[in-house]
Amino acid sequence: MISEGPIFIALVAAFITVILALRLGKALY
Repeated sequence: MISEGPIFIALVAAFITVILALRLGKALY
């Protein structure tokens, strides 16, 4: 059985990064 732990963590980290980038973009403009 393949461990999805690292994959899930990577997806969550990427999602958070996108959200922060969008929030920062809205704050700048």
